[in-house]
Amino acid sequence: MRISTNQFHSQGISSIQKHQESVLELQVKMSTGKRVNAASDDPVATTQIHSLNRTMNTIDQYAKNGEYAQSQLVLEETAINDTIGQLQRARELSVQMLNGTYSATDRQVTAAEVEQIIQQTKNMMNYRSSEGELIFAGSSVLAEQAFVEDVGNPGYYAYIGSTNAIGQVESDGVTPVYDELASYGSRFVQIGFDADNRVTADDKGDSSRIRVTDNGEKVFGITTTVAFTGTPDSNILNVLVELKNSLENGLEPPEGVLDDLSAGIDQLSMVRAEIGGRQNRIDAQYNAGESFKLALEERRMGLEDMDIVEGVTELTKNQNALEMAQQIFSRVQSMSLFQYLR
Repeated sequence: MRISTNQFHSQGISSIQKHQESVLELQVKMSTGKRVNAASDDPVATTQIHSLNRTMNTIDQYAKNGEYAQSQLVLEETAINDTIGQLQRARELSVQMLNGTYSATDRQVTAAEVEQIIQQTKNMMNYRSSEGELIFAGSSVLAEQAFVEDVGNPGYYAYIGSTNAIGQVESDGVTPVYDELASYGSRFVQIGFDADNRVTADDKGDSSRIRVTDNGEKVFGITTTVAFTGTPDSNILNVLVELKNSLENGLEPPEGVLDDLSAGIDQLSMVRAEIGGRQNRIDAQYNAGESFKLALEERRMGLEDMDIVEGVTELTKNQNALEMAQQIFSRVQSMSLFQYLR
């Protein structure tokens, strides 16, 4: 077998380079704390790590969606609480005005307060989010108002999803007020993983989505007992209008107004309770997502992170091997083939 000096040099250099690469690779892993820093380190683990990271990022986005939904529901809850307070005050005034000791002048003065209640209630029914979107207009969040003046019944108000809004236009004189989507549509926000990724009209059974707008007719509409003049929508705003009209004429509150106001308060209280249920679902989804993410993070760490103790041991071993290879190469480099054969 022929052995040349070049062969000794090549083997020595190759051995040193191999150990240097091992030491450098371990130093990188030690500095980053990660066992896998490139796809070439572990192709299978890299694929799994990317998949885990995507899932965890999705969970984080769902958490942000939940925060947005919470803020929207807080606005809706605030508007409903204010409206309930207004209706309670209107009911108190109605009870007082049914007392025969009050004169026609007293009732006319009270009508002025009821008018203020009407304006405040209308503001709440047309309440908007910080993005300028209506929260009680179903899917018609960009409409000018959720409740508009009923031109067919002057002095009363109609929901933009009701037939009483047909034929009306917005302030531009062109855009129709009536919007069919306002009657059955709602805005949803995804807050969790879903099996089929389909949105249905009713989200009660789907914990992965939260409704962040509501149908105004459902929230503020009631079956009235007050005998309206004309055929306006049956909603609490028009009940207040009928109350004001009677008081302005010096008359007692119309028959059935107390029952209608109580019905409106009950309806709003039910919606408020439903909002509370939606808020609880957001919390539950967030907690479930965080628990799931914790398990995923533990799995990712097992695939990606470096065992420091093992890394230090391996680095020391490779550094010793590199030092030995360098010493051997140094000794071999000083030898010639003739010295080796001798």
